Amino acid sequence: MDLPPGRPDAAAETAPLLPIPAAAAPALALAPRPWLYGDTLIGGHLSVLAAAGGAGKSALVTAEAVAMASGQPLLGARVHRPLRVWLYNLEDPAAEIARRIAATLAHYRLGYEDLGGRLFYSSGRDRRLILGARGAGHALLAPDRDALIGTMLHRGIDVLIVDPLVRAHQLDENSNAEMDWLASVFIEVAEATGAAVLLVHHVRKGAAAEAEAVRGAKALIDAARSARLLVPVSGAEAELAGILPEERWRHVRIEPVKANLAPRRRGRTWLRLESVALGNATEAYPEGDVVGVMAPFTPHGLSLSPAAEERLLARLHQGPAPGQLFALQRRAGAGARWAGYAVMAELGCTMEEAAQLLRRLAEEGRIAETLYHDPQHRKRRSGIIVPALGGLPPGVQPAMAAV
Repeated sequence: MDLPPGRPDAAAETAPLLPIPAAAAPALALAPRPWLYGDTLIGGHLSVLAAAGGAGKSALVTAEAVAMASGQPLLGARVHRPLRVWLYNLEDPAAEIARRIAATLAHYRLGYEDLGGRLFYSSGRDRRLILGARGAGHALLAPDRDALIGTMLHRGIDVLIVDPLVRAHQLDENSNAEMDWLASVFIEVAEATGAAVLLVHHVRKGAAAEAEAVRGAKALIDAARSARLLVPVSGAEAELAGILPEERWRHVRIEPVKANLAPRRRGRTWLRLESVALGNATEAYPEGDVVGVMAPFTPHGLSLSPAAEERLLARLHQGPAPGQLFALQRRAGAGARWAGYAVMAELGCTMEEAAQLLRRLAEEGRIAETLYHDPQHRKRRSGIIVPALGGLPPGVQPAMAAV
């Protein structure tokens, strides 16, 4: 691929090619990766957090910043040591950022002394941060790169959070070449300072919870070492988790969509946006301010309303294909016939949650296993029936049918 003029690492591309021989050094001599926060932020590397507008991105990164600076696992992720964090919010005024920090401290019963002077913030309203701009001709420039690196080194910053990315550049976010160039600027910042850089970005409207949902060119996610999506819970998920419809807007979940340097996490991280009163009432504003703070949330378990259970049982009764029944167990040979896939599609739950729900439905007698003749594979199989719906659905042959 042709590189755009002005690429930050252009000098490295003209250096001599020097292959490094693999030495017989013992594995213990290799330093471990410098993880800073859970398995998402690592020193010297780039990470991305993406979500739709209004999903609570700023509340989440504020809570994570307080967690990292205080050294407390407020959201469940391990903080490997108290960190010096710089939260650069390019949208909100400084006063609003200060309110979020104060509300977060209040919710978690922490004081500013718990931060140990390790949390810093800046507002783009006071000083813009531009890491990507167009120069003369086709040149791409990084106006604030050197100043950013110098400030981070002076302050000993361990984690830089830029929220949102779109305000930190003037490039075409749909251009893979330009987004790759921009990502390389942030990677240079991370490598020069040893800090983790977290970019807060947006997703496409209506996109699924996967890496391709991140707005703009794919090169940004390709360059990042880890990427997470913050996803509002759906109506089916809320019903499954026992969340009241009027409270659904408060709940989100984190989907890890890329983890190059760590094993992919199983399951989901659920969060709830809590309303915290700052207690700053005045005569003119007797109610004071209420600020949203992101907090961990654990669903009360898998519980279905009667209507949701009726819909699910009807889907299981239909089977995966004409003449076939769903398989109760996810074992070799079941493949796409495993009923858990239908449960996941119907309710938007995880594989583990689907398996748990199927076990419960079987224990309660709402579904049962029976033998039937599979006409497609011409063999006898075990499959699910729904006793309340009359046993074998139309078109399914009993096991004694001739092969």
